[in-house]
Amino acid sequence: MSNYYGDKRLSDDLPIYVAAQHTDGGIGKTKLTHHHPEGQMYIPAQGVILVEAGGNRQVLPPGRLGWIPPYMPHTASVHGNTLKPGLAGHTIHIAPSLCAGFPEQSLALRMSPLAVSLLERMCRWPHGTPPDAAGLRLMTVFLDEMRAAQPDPLHLTMPRHPRLLAMAAAIAQDPADETDLDAWADQLGWSRRSLTRHFRNETGMSVVEWRQVARLQKGMELLNGGASVTTVALSLGYDSVSSFIALFRRILGTTPARFAA
Repeated sequence: MSNYYGDKRLSDDLPIYVAAQHTDGGIGKTKLTHHHPEGQMYIPAQGVILVEAGGNRQVLPPGRLGWIPPYMPHTASVHGNTLKPGLAGHTIHIAPSLCAGFPEQSLALRMSPLAVSLLERMCRWPHGTPPDAAGLRLMTVFLDEMRAAQPDPLHLTMPRHPRLLAMAAAIAQDPADETDLDAWADQLGWSRRSLTRHFRNETGMSVVEWRQVARLQKGMELLNGGASVTTVALSLGYDSVSSFIALFRRILGTTPARFAA
């Protein structure tokens, strides 16, 4: 089977492969569901990457890294109506033996300034692989840095129960929808208490918290698509633009305007 690395998979002899992803501009593209024996990292340089894998959903702006464990089916799509021709980001594939110590689930991870600097040097490798012993040491430090990275707060776990999964998918698709817990409970044939208990057990969040993160994820996509802060806030159902800005700053550490700049 053909793959990223010629006629063989990654191994201890060929432990890592760094590939630049380019765009001709426009709105981006979608990578169909696939899997492979290697671990994978998605790192955007512009726009945002939406990654869905292992029941988790992450939105990755620049400065974040999406981690996919070996063999996990996943899909990725790039969003942004203002993508400029040129570098869109990077993907890194890692030999299975080097995946020890990374999370067993798909996660969005924060990149430290050190990790960003190391990646910049790794991107200059000929053919995307370490050319010498110094390159292998660089790889080792980068992987150690990412193993210690903090998970990003904009991480959503999709519930496993079919009825809860249908509800969560509907919220993720339209997080501005104001259907309340009582209405969802009626639709699912559960009591409100059963709904909230099962949802938290399967996602680690309340429905309100989950919807809040889904709104911010959608907001990041819209901002990178060129929409104004006011348009995004109102389209997501916020009562005021200031409440959207305050929540965005509290969770992401920056304002929507600076994020979109």
